[in-house]
Amino acid sequence: MKINATLIKTILSFILAVLLTLGYFFIPKQFFSLDNKLRDFMFLMREDLPKTDKIVIVDIDEKSLKAYGQWPWSRDIITLLLTKIRDKGAGIIGLDIVFAEEDRSSPHKLVQKFPEIKQKLPNYDFLLAKCFQTSPIIGGYVFNFREEKAQEAPIIPAVVIRRNMKDNDTLFKPNSVILNIPILQDSLYSSGFFNNIPDPNGMIRSVPLIMEYDHSIYTSLALEMVRIYTNTNKLEVIGDEYGITNLAFGKFDIPVDEAGRLFVNFRGKAHHYNYISPVDIIEGKVQKEEIEGKFVLIGTSALGLFDLRAIPLDSTIPGVEIHANVIDNILQNDILHTPYNHQLVNIALIWFFIIFTMIFLSFFRSLYIILGGFFLLISTYYIFFILLFKYYLVLNLLFPLLAIAISFLLTMATDYVIEHKKVQEAKKILGKKVSPRVMDYLIKHSEEQLVASREVQASIFFSDIVGFTTISEKVGSPDKLISMLNTYMTPMVESIIKQEGTIDKFIGDAVMAYWNAPIEVPQHADKALTSAIEQIEMLHQINQIVTPKYGVVLDIGIGIHTGLVTAGDMGAEGRSDYTILGDNVNLASRLEGLTRVYDVQILISKDTYDALEKTHYRTRTLDLVEVKGKSVAIEIFEVICNTKNISEKELSLHHLAIKQFRNAKVQNALVLFKELEILHSSKIYQNYILRCQDFLDNPSKLFTPILKMLTK
Repeated sequence: MKINATLIKTILSFILAVLLTLGYFFIPKQFFSLDNKLRDFMFLMREDLPKTDKIVIVDIDEKSLKAYGQWPWSRDIITLLLTKIRDKGAGIIGLDIVFAEEDRSSPHKLVQKFPEIKQKLPNYDFLLAKCFQTSPIIGGYVFNFREEKAQEAPIIPAVVIRRNMKDNDTLFKPNSVILNIPILQDSLYSSGFFNNIPDPNGMIRSVPLIMEYDHSIYTSLALEMVRIYTNTNKLEVIGDEYGITNLAFGKFDIPVDEAGRLFVNFRGKAHHYNYISPVDIIEGKVQKEEIEGKFVLIGTSALGLFDLRAIPLDSTIPGVEIHANVIDNILQNDILHTPYNHQLVNIALIWFFIIFTMIFLSFFRSLYIILGGFFLLISTYYIFFILLFKYYLVLNLLFPLLAIAISFLLTMATDYVIEHKKVQEAKKILGKKVSPRVMDYLIKHSEEQLVASREVQASIFFSDIVGFTTISEKVGSPDKLISMLNTYMTPMVESIIKQEGTIDKFIGDAVMAYWNAPIEVPQHADKALTSAIEQIEMLHQINQIVTPKYGVVLDIGIGIHTGLVTAGDMGAEGRSDYTILGDNVNLASRLEGLTRVYDVQILISKDTYDALEKTHYRTRTLDLVEVKGKSVAIEIFEVICNTKNISEKELSLHHLAIKQFRNAKVQNALVLFKELEILHSSKIYQNYILRCQDFLDNPSKLFTPILKMLTK
């Protein structure tokens, strides 16, 4: 048996490895978004990383907009801000802004509109251009992927060399570019694009460092700032047979994916870096050492300017801070990257984890195999966590986890098949009499735990066909009678099992069931009553089959009581059954019998009524009854189904009549019950009328609202 189990697991492991390998290459790419989400969770679990002190963000924030008005500001304010930053010794300034139109607020525009003005007025765009020429500023521009528009590309003061490129790259290739106005663009020493291209779900996890436009390669704002900061004028774009692998300049060797994107090793949530408001710079509140020699990025966090992005650590981070993270990654050389031949590595990991999981789980049995599988999943996740943040390797985690999870399921399934006989023995305890939830309990627990006798609070259910003896005579043939009973019983049993009840036994046409044993069933009273109501309402459909075929109409009475019972395996050795015993079982049976006395379909005890957690049932109190064999009276309630037409007026009169009767106001009660009998003739009202009349005719008789039953 052991050899067979090993052989089966080996074959299944091989098949699984082949299928997952094919899946890795051929399933839709959208499926890989799950892998991204697993990696996002790693970022959330990781502590924030230390930030470099070489980066500062000048933030066009709400405070600035309040001071200088809505964006865009007039260019003289921008010029003043940049001049102040330059004078404080900024190492390099990056603009996460594009000035695509002339400054309409510039005073020189007045001369164009009013030629009679002879005075030469300042041109704010010209002043800003002069500032660009005298400051270490890297401008920003935006590539456009939608509009087909011919426009001259920006000039980059660097030589871009392609090495080992075989026309197999998948660089982003925009259709047009949105540049600064010529006077400003021409005044910049250099510029870079600041496009942040999110994944399909809107999350930014990687950032393009290069793009190809008009057959030339252009660099991002962050990459261009680092390149110029390090005084390097040559950029190498290196590839292999699969695509781009890395970018190299100076001492830097930056790994990228085949599209030229850098996996950003985000340091923390928004405002992780030092933010400075333009107001504070212009008003001289910022010390020189806060800016001197640093990368200064100018962007916005103001809500109305729509430059907020989503990253794994934060759903609303200013776009300018993403550039700061990229620069920090490059300077610290802790860039996340996929290894060389990463597809081969990912496939090898799939095969490794399938084989390892099968071997590892072979040492476990029963419940411990679940713990073993859980341990493997957690351990694998932790290993990939270390690989990501200590060794900066971006590997596919989804497929290894799938390999472990499916291998675990296959191991469980194999063990299940091999131990099928043992499982079948467990199933024989209750067979088809219980819900799937109870059957799961039998499979997961030992027989000894299941059958041990114990006291439980249970809801006990009895149902019986009204006038079954007469029905049996009408049907005649025993075969037809059994067939009719099967037609009736099947949906009734399905309802009980659907509501998590346990079928105890069939007594001819009667059914006994219970809830909350052998396993705990929340809201067991509600579920017992729900099943009872379903059965009453199903009778119409059942009779549509039974009446034409067998010439009879079926009606049933149901009694439900909730109370303590003894549950366990009972009977002779070798011929025992799981059941419940106790006075409360007998009481439930008596309630079912009382449905004939009151001509109702469902009767429940006060204990069941009090145990109900839902409030949508229509109920009415019927009587205080002392059943045969019991010396204490119980209150019983009728549950009114949709099949019974009782108006709110009748219910109100009924409760008033019952109250009058129980308070010994027999004459008042008699009047009300007679009114009810006229309104809706019922055996209930007829019985009460007789009881009222009996007390009125025999004044010496001691009044009691309790009805004592002398028969079962």
